[in-house]
Amino acid sequence: MKYILFGTGDYYKRFRHWFVDRDVVTVLDNDEKKQGTYIDQYPIVAPADIRSLKYDAVVILSFYVTEMKKQLVELGVIEEKIFHFYDLYELFRMENAAIASKQDGVKSILLLSHDLTYGGPALALFHAAVSLRKAGYEVIYASMLDGELRTNLEDSFIPVVVDERLQVDTMKELRWTRKFDLIVCNTINFNVFLSDRDTEIPVLWWLHDAPFFYEGIRKQRLADLDMSNMRILSVGPVPRMAMTAYKPGILIDDLIYGVTGGV
Repeated sequence: MKYILFGTGDYYKRFRHWFVDRDVVTVLDNDEKKQGTYIDQYPIVAPADIRSLKYDAVVILSFYVTEMKKQLVELGVIEEKIFHFYDLYELFRMENAAIASKQDGVKSILLLSHDLTYGGPALALFHAAVSLRKAGYEVIYASMLDGELRTNLEDSFIPVVVDERLQVDTMKELRWTRKFDLIVCNTINFNVFLSDRDTEIPVLWWLHDAPFFYEGIRKQRLADLDMSNMRILSVGPVPRMAMTAYKPGILIDDLIYGVTGGV
């Protein structure tokens, strides 16, 4: 959907984050000093310019809704396309329903992180989540522990789940993890989770860890891993050599950062 926002004041600042990933055509403002400038890289134009623009909805970001709505109607905007910031719930539900009807069969992907810090592995998985979401996948980011990265994920409109049971339970025991089309496990910390899993669900195991982090793992657990429908990826030679020391002959591909093709 294409949006036009009306107002650049306090309520624009309060609600602008909801439009970061949406198609904003322009922002309207009656202040002639602001017209012809930009806000958050959006051009600010006079309300009268709406006559020449293509859009699906106009969102009023102000409490002067009665006056601004009247102004829009006088400019030829049909009332069904005018919304207030109190209407965002209904508006975004309409948008999501439209997307769902066009994207029937969209794959859902669960990304599992050992924590939500600003450490390298969690950040790499965060950037993968953003890329996958932009590519049209339904993405959930889950973690063993909470942390400051949650804010970045929520600002990017990526749902976050924190479940400490990921530290000790297997995939079969955590039934909520078994409803996805693909699971991406980040770091060696998921060796227990993957030790008993539903092999019908494809898994990417993305390794970032040096040999030091393998020292407490029971060797037999890694040796007995069922590799059916599982692909192991490494950020480079160090994690790859660490894993092959426990599971010789295993095929491990490189994925330095980002996302792999053919998901």
